[in-house]
Amino acid sequence: MFRTLQPKILGAIALFGICAAWLTPAHATTLVPSQTVRAGTRIACVLDKPVNSATAKYGDEFQLRVVDTSHPALAGSKIVGYIAGVTQPSGLDRAKMSFFLTSIHLANGTKKSISAYVVNKGVVNYNPVAQQAARQPMTAPMPNGVVTPGPVAWQMNIGGGGSVSVSNRPSGLLGGTVYAKNAHEPIVVPAGTPVTVELQQDLTIP
Repeated sequence: MFRTLQPKILGAIALFGICAAWLTPAHATTLVPSQTVRAGTRIACVLDKPVNSATAKYGDEFQLRVVDTSHPALAGSKIVGYIAGVTQPSGLDRAKMSFFLTSIHLANGTKKSISAYVVNKGVVNYNPVAQQAARQPMTAPMPNGVVTPGPVAWQMNIGGGGSVSVSNRPSGLLGGTVYAKNAHEPIVVPAGTPVTVELQQDLTIP
């Protein structure tokens, strides 16, 4: 009787093994929890390739490689921007070059939009879309205030000679303008130049 049952038992074990192998996925998927890098976070980057205002033109792409080790989730990422305008030096006018930061490409291939400024004393930050929207209701003359260029669309003087109340930077597509240090020279930014980027909106990864 034992000899009769032995092949049946062995057959059942073999069948169970085949079913278990069939039901087990070939590659187990590891779920990585989302991480959020908060607005106001500063991220250390370097310019991937050189930029020269003498040859740059509208629509040219540039990339900032993230080198900030304090944000492991961003390791291997690149922040992508585009040249928005180039003005060559003329007379006493210095060369200037405007740009936008549009997206971040993560190491895993994911592309996400980004809302961020370049933090540098040589960069004048701006948000053209928000500025235009802010200027729409300001067509009539207004006392004790002025519409300003740059990231701030409106400043109001509180009281006679008092402190200035400044509107917060609005969100959206952000950029900046770089000016040449001297007249009659282009803006040359070598590859590897350190660039600090400050998030203006939360960035969730992945």
